[in-house]
Amino acid sequence: MGYVRTPEEVARIQHLLSPSRYTLEGVSIEFETTVEFINEVLPPCFEPTEPRGLATTTVWQSAVCGEFESAALMVYARYGDIVGTYFLTLVVSGDMPVVLGRELWGEPKKRGTAQLFRDGDTLYGYGERNGTRLIEIDATFDTDLGPQQSTSHALELTAALTHRGELAASPLAKVFTVDRDMQTVRAGSGTLRLTSGPLDPVGDVPIVSCGAARHYTGTARYDQIAQATLTDGEQYLPYILGRSFDDLTQLRRPRRLADVGPALAERN
Repeated sequence: MGYVRTPEEVARIQHLLSPSRYTLEGVSIEFETTVEFINEVLPPCFEPTEPRGLATTTVWQSAVCGEFESAALMVYARYGDIVGTYFLTLVVSGDMPVVLGRELWGEPKKRGTAQLFRDGDTLYGYGERNGTRLIEIDATFDTDLGPQQSTSHALELTAALTHRGELAASPLAKVFTVDRDMQTVRAGSGTLRLTSGPLDPVGDVPIVSCGAARHYTGTARYDQIAQATLTDGEQYLPYILGRSFDDLTQLRRPRRLADVGPALAERN
């Protein structure tokens, strides 16, 4: 262990990352939203499908970044022939899970807390950030579906930025496979509550209705299968800043810098 990795350490780290492997227990619930909302939040590289989304609360153990918890809110979209999920909010505990997700995979991970509690056949999970429980799932499970294997896809939009918040290079669209081997899966129904926080507009997501809920335990593998450089990059900057970064104008500033604005920043 040191500040410079040996070639052997680099090789071991790279082996852990390709693919990344996890054990997990989680709760998910599908929801229907509106076509107008889907069209508003999807960047031009992804096409809308039916207006559906998914919320999850999950406890993870990984072979790459230790133990952590997460809560996620995502909508379905299409990239070419692939239908997958596109994260809107992804709250994660632990610094390495956040750093790896953002820098290596392009996920919009932000530091927060998540919990999952069981009371018999009822599970309650939430994701919290800056003192607000943004995502809350309360579901009861009464049907045992047995072991299940599945493959799904995650769609990501990312870009390197300069210190001024400008694009340092063309944005990238990425596609990941998510291979799950679930030892237990239970079906049920439940409720989804979304609440906006000081910097998280989660409560603005319209929920028309809630669909199937799932409780699952097992393993998962994540691996990148596609990446494309996007032209006309400036049209993607609002999506990248809106999804992966807080609105910096809303953060408290010292009184002597309260009048800092674009004109002053340019002079600096």
